[in-house]
Amino acid sequence: MARLRSSPIAKPAIRWLLAALVVSQVLAGPVQAQDIEPNPPGNGVLVTDSGLVLPVREVQDGGFRVTTTCWREGIASSGTYLGSVDVVLDPGHGGRESGAIGSNGLTEKDLNLAVAQMAATELRAHGFSVLLTRTTDVRIPVVVRSEIARAVDPYVFVSIHHNGGAVRRSSNPGTETYHQARNPDSARLAGILYERIHGALSQYDISWRVTGLRGANAIVRSRDGKDLYGILQYTPGLASVITEAAYLSNPAEARLLADPDAQETEALAIAHGIIQYLTTDSPGSGYNGTIVTSRRLRGGSPGGCVDPPLGTESPSHGPPRYQDATAEEVSAVEALASEEVLRNTDCGPALFCPDGPVQRWVMAVWLVRVLEGNEPEPIQVSRFADVDPSKWWAPYVERLADLGITQGCAASPARFCPHGYVRRDQMATFAVRAFQLGGGPAGDYIDTVGNPHSINIKVATNAGVVDECATSPLRYCPHLPASRIEAAVLLHRAASIPATNPQPPSADKKATYRIPHLPVT
Repeated sequence: MARLRSSPIAKPAIRWLLAALVVSQVLAGPVQAQDIEPNPPGNGVLVTDSGLVLPVREVQDGGFRVTTTCWREGIASSGTYLGSVDVVLDPGHGGRESGAIGSNGLTEKDLNLAVAQMAATELRAHGFSVLLTRTTDVRIPVVVRSEIARAVDPYVFVSIHHNGGAVRRSSNPGTETYHQARNPDSARLAGILYERIHGALSQYDISWRVTGLRGANAIVRSRDGKDLYGILQYTPGLASVITEAAYLSNPAEARLLADPDAQETEALAIAHGIIQYLTTDSPGSGYNGTIVTSRRLRGGSPGGCVDPPLGTESPSHGPPRYQDATAEEVSAVEALASEEVLRNTDCGPALFCPDGPVQRWVMAVWLVRVLEGNEPEPIQVSRFADVDPSKWWAPYVERLADLGITQGCAASPARFCPHGYVRRDQMATFAVRAFQLGGGPAGDYIDTVGNPHSINIKVATNAGVVDECATSPLRYCPHLPASRIEAAVLLHRAASIPATNPQPPSADKKATYRIPHLPVT
């Protein structure tokens, strides 16, 4: 997988959604479906106020050179910039490409979008950053969808679809997933998603339809051996999968899929399958092997595509970024964002997801940026077996270990568990090690007795950088995941420690201990 380039612009991570977008389109000639040659990977994406997702080809003075929705070239002056995300979800079809249509009038394009939005919400609640290729009813050629994914170099790219055409009856769903023929990561993800979706929908007792392709499949073209589906062919190096959860052409399944509860069931299966892929070694199941076909696909090409008038769609950026947040919490997030500590760790366009758990790789990035202010040097190899040195955040994990702040989550081999959550007890130890906290004893928590982090919990509490989770009796809840807002507040508070409790840094810690101009609470 190609290494993600760092964000080339310096703007606050939460306030990058600016005023109106101005795009000058340069029309391209017609392109046949079989003649497409994708653009090189972009450098992040720009999300407009109207919700359009535009791959960035080049950052220019005063704007961005982007790929428009219809695979043309344009110049955009403002928007929300995202340099990287964990997961890209692609709601298939859109605009005049409706996809399958149920007998009840339910269109595949609308169903795909509804399921993708629900899956994104669940993934963000688990601490993962997510980008949707579309948030409105807009047509996007397959080549643009793939360019969006490659521009942010995610761990996972899932194109969400629903099927049509099956007539054979079955007592359980005809769920199909499709993976890249030569990518074992793509295949493993397809097997896990098949298990999850098929298992979740099997709870419904209806008359299902099925074909011999039920399961996880790879399909290649006989003439050149390439993946048949462009969404898989144009995303080399990514774990890319197409899901076909059920047959919308079957009236019974169309009625079921019109129910928001059933849509949520499917969405949760997709989200939890992605989490299972990222956090376990599960092999998946339902594999049918590789199928060779002479079939030609012509749908999804840029031919006849018309870019939508910009600014006419309703913005769709998810829930408010601060829900029931205190003034200190808002101040902490805004201050960290203004110093670019949060850059490339957004959970979605202009979203911070304060209540979501903070992942260990995210905590590593935030800590190193607060302590040292500059970007660590790239690495060729990591001391941790589960850290891919090509990921943009890998040098931060390595630097955190160099500073003695982390020892990883396991030994033999050494592992960091980058997608694992930082527990509240671990957060206290990170703070004590990173900021060399000290001081007198703090009140005893009844739930930290015997906890290996108990001393650091007391020290961090006395220093005022962490809080109890309950009183009467006093409790810390050491094993609960720390939320992103709790981690932000900790860093915000700890930046003031040298002013009140100065301590000389150790020889191997060239730390500043303070974010320049960061307001101190």
